[in-house]
Amino acid sequence: MSKKKNKAEQTLFQMAKQEQIIIPVSLQERVEDILDGLPKKGRVFRMTWKKSVVLAAAMICMFSITVTAAVNTWRQRMEAMNEKEMEAYFVQLYTTRIGVDNYNRPYTETEKARMEELKKDYEEAALFPEAALKMIAGPDEYKGKGVGFYGASTTFFFPENEMSDEELLQIIDFLHKRDYSIQAMNEKIGAGEIDFPEDEIAGKEQEIEATDENILQSSAVYEPEQELTIPYTGELSIRNMAMGQNCIFLTGWNAIHTMEIGSSDSKLFFDDFDTKTDVTALYQDKKGDIYIALMELTEGEEHCAIVNGEKYKKSLWILSAEGELKRKIDLSFCQDEEYGTKDKIYGIISRMVVDEEGYIYLRGSGMRDLLLVLDPKGNFVKSITSGLESPYMPHASAGLGIGRDGKVYTQVEAGDTEDYKMGIASVDLEKGTIKDVYLGIVPEGTIMLDMIAPGTDTDFVFWGYDGIFTYNLGEESAVNVLPAYEAPCTWEGCEYCALPDGRIVFLDCTEYDDAYERIPEKSCFYYKSGLRNP
Repeated sequence: MSKKKNKAEQTLFQMAKQEQIIIPVSLQERVEDILDGLPKKGRVFRMTWKKSVVLAAAMICMFSITVTAAVNTWRQRMEAMNEKEMEAYFVQLYTTRIGVDNYNRPYTETEKARMEELKKDYEEAALFPEAALKMIAGPDEYKGKGVGFYGASTTFFFPENEMSDEELLQIIDFLHKRDYSIQAMNEKIGAGEIDFPEDEIAGKEQEIEATDENILQSSAVYEPEQELTIPYTGELSIRNMAMGQNCIFLTGWNAIHTMEIGSSDSKLFFDDFDTKTDVTALYQDKKGDIYIALMELTEGEEHCAIVNGEKYKKSLWILSAEGELKRKIDLSFCQDEEYGTKDKIYGIISRMVVDEEGYIYLRGSGMRDLLLVLDPKGNFVKSITSGLESPYMPHASAGLGIGRDGKVYTQVEAGDTEDYKMGIASVDLEKGTIKDVYLGIVPEGTIMLDMIAPGTDTDFVFWGYDGIFTYNLGEESAVNVLPAYEAPCTWEGCEYCALPDGRIVFLDCTEYDDAYERIPEKSCFYYKSGLRNP
């Protein structure tokens, strides 16, 4: 196993021990009882054993029960497993990359209710499945029939249709056997009856690394309630991030990477740049085309952005979904000449969306108007203004996004210190103004709505320096579903994007190099729910 993976794994387990991976209260109490009862036969062993138990605690679902609470028939079924079977559960759980179960789709409400009833029958009436849960070697092996389990990413694959009682019983049986095996193996190791399966674990880790280096959460990508803490194991010093159609885009100097949702690693997608280049905004449309706003190092260009004494010209590139360059568009006109001084950085595109007709909406620094709009070929169409005598103030960091209704929305703010209000407004492209203004929807003193995206159970999810908000059109005010003081990381300096299921992904870094670039090994992703009623 690589040193990088070892280090990331240690960080992951440390986070689990610190309860950054949320465990139900009853389960926390149960795990503490287990940990308190660990034999003290040596520091190295105790730490290793505790590591496995803590990971198990983070993975056991709400349907698991304690060994001592089981009835005799259930106990006989558990005890009928041989050491090889129990070791397989132990090794699988020990080598997984994160302590949560994942699903290719959530349980339906009726499946949850039936699961509870079947669990009682399993424990009290000896109602067991006729067959075992099918283990699969990778996500591609699952063909949509029955229930499968991919151990490397602890992912359950459910059929599209409602699961049968037999399929639900297979899941219940698997969870009980896994829970029992972890505890039984720990007891045997602690009593010195068996050795810790180091060779088997090392072999499994090599197998996982050889077959798939990016399997942290493979296919469990759309689960609005699932909150994750994932240390980054890639090599990119990340400057910006954006959500694609089915992946997360990460950008650094001269490089764009893609990362699967829920993964810990990233891979290179595009780096064919002519000079030192920074991608300041990225958007993927429904057709798959990728729009990237760039700052390219240059000499002698007019209307340049000045960064640390270096000149950068602005441009917009359009790539295909495969990473092939389709078009380059000069954006030098985006900078207001009034602000084109050598001492200030203006004209940098910080926000961008593309509507269903292919029109490109840009927002950035040094713009007099709220937005600039280009047609699908990159030709300037018009500026979007407030259309009012008392215009709403533009801001380079203000949010821009497309709502659940398909309309483009931008953050707006108006008023002075005494009557200052903030909200959102839709864009009327034909008139070149905003309309449908929803002002004063966040509390006074709220600092910026820096992102606007569709929610899962609401029209919008916003991110700002005061937390995560959700909002439905017509409501008097937005709801703060995650105040900043409950944030998993420091808001200042973090990167963020919204997933299609309404979750917000944050990138935090605890250490920077001399050029104030993020150190990859010190970077971590936090997935937080955007649900109003989880």
